[in-house]
Amino acid sequence: MTGRGREVARRSGWLLAAIALFAQAIAVATAAETLRIGGDADYPPYHFIDANGQADGFDVALAREVARDLGMEPRFELGAWDDALERLARGQLDIVPMFWSAEREQRFLFTEPLLIRHHALFGPRSRAVLDSLDELADVRVAVQHAGLAWEALRTQAGPGVVLVERDNEADTLVAVARGEADYALAPTGIGYYAIHQHGLRDMVALSPPLLERRYVFAARHGRADLVARIDASLERLRASGTQNDLYVEWIGNLSAPRGLPWPAISGALGALIMLGGGTLAWRRRQRAGAPVAPCARQDLALLADLQYAIDHGRLGYAFQPKLDLRSGRWLGAELLVRWHHPQRGPLAPDEFVPLAEQARVIGAMSLHLVRCGLQQRRQWPVAEPPLHVSVNISANDLADAGLVDAIIAINRRHGPGLMLEVTETDVMREPDLVAMALPRLRAQGIGISVDDFGAGHSSLVNLRRLAPDELKIDRSFVTSVLDSRSDQAIVTAMIGLAHELGATVAAEGIEDDATRDWLVAAGCDIGQGFGIARPMDAETLAMLLRTQA
Repeated sequence: MTGRGREVARRSGWLLAAIALFAQAIAVATAAETLRIGGDADYPPYHFIDANGQADGFDVALAREVARDLGMEPRFELGAWDDALERLARGQLDIVPMFWSAEREQRFLFTEPLLIRHHALFGPRSRAVLDSLDELADVRVAVQHAGLAWEALRTQAGPGVVLVERDNEADTLVAVARGEADYALAPTGIGYYAIHQHGLRDMVALSPPLLERRYVFAARHGRADLVARIDASLERLRASGTQNDLYVEWIGNLSAPRGLPWPAISGALGALIMLGGGTLAWRRRQRAGAPVAPCARQDLALLADLQYAIDHGRLGYAFQPKLDLRSGRWLGAELLVRWHHPQRGPLAPDEFVPLAEQARVIGAMSLHLVRCGLQQRRQWPVAEPPLHVSVNISANDLADAGLVDAIIAINRRHGPGLMLEVTETDVMREPDLVAMALPRLRAQGIGISVDDFGAGHSSLVNLRRLAPDELKIDRSFVTSVLDSRSDQAIVTAMIGLAHELGATVAAEGIEDDATRDWLVAAGCDIGQGFGIARPMDAETLAMLLRTQA
């Protein structure tokens, strides 16, 4: 090679090297920032390693969406729980999903809540029912090492409580089944997962929901910038509906979420045990000063059967049509829960609905019935105004943002036509939260009806907060309205009040034409009762509605 050739080669080599270095610099500068997510490898449906060795679950899916929103590359490193906590503290992980606790707040920074979750004491049916952790004494309680239950029992348990530590929360119930512990304190969702996975048929929840805590992403101290970015991302994901869709997919869906390495827990049961927020009637009655009797063992057995019925789609329903009293046209129907127990036969709602309310099965049951009602409504004829299906729900459940999200998601899939009937006899635990939920529901075309109006003890302040689309006069006034001048005055006043509030008025319990005629003259809009139509099955109702199409 000549000298000139060598010089050209040298310069070309230098140029290629410069180009390579420049390209490498650009690649480094434009490489996505990595978001390292840790957690427990065995904590379904929140985070776990699936059968293919991949990280999956609600937390994983949500963290992946957060990373995408922030332009980051997610890297999941699931393993032992206590290792995840230590690695987070050392800065080897960026975030870990966990329960908030005062003790953990000394070590970590927290995002805004992803969910509100609870624990419960689980044990065999023969064990005593307990109202609180303070009642534990001289017993062995299985807990996950370094978990929230482990932290709480070190300060809240009574005398003589021995902690039986296990690596994961599902194994705490297995320890009880093997006689290695008397109770297990575990998140309600994980507890019922263990019951289904391991066939622990004798195991039940023996307490109300305990340890209500925020479920968050945690970061180490010094990463306030990352926490702020994740909070902003979570707000965007909530506004777009992405977080809600993930919630419904993994926790609030009737079908088994994809990839779960355990038998299906349906959305009805999943909603029961994993939705955050609403506190059950058990605690509401305590706050109101009323004595609360513990559940009898036969009630616990009935509750377990009810959970099974919801889980396997064996909870039935009927429809009672609602009539426009002036035009005589059908407006839709109210869905009424029905349960044919395999051993006890048909049970009246009064025999199991109060128990469901007390034990927080009511949210799961409501979601199941909302879904069934909207599915059946799609078989009804098109009408103007549109026919609607009414489903009963607790006012306090409307304070549960997760339950409201799930109702909205179901309504979106099936289309408009849903009315939620809120029982007036409920004492509203969180009226401000309920008031916040109502505009969200109405924005989706979901109506609000106040049921049993006049029979409860809600105030006009709460009535103003609800701003209902419909008021349903309690049947106790309707059945005696022809014979009681005082009831006539009360019903007339309620009709006038409802119309002043911009609500329609429905009367339930109409049993004869004379009562119907009186109500029409008094200005009542809608009628329901045996004198109009008895409860019927879905097919019969659809045929009835087609007669006016």
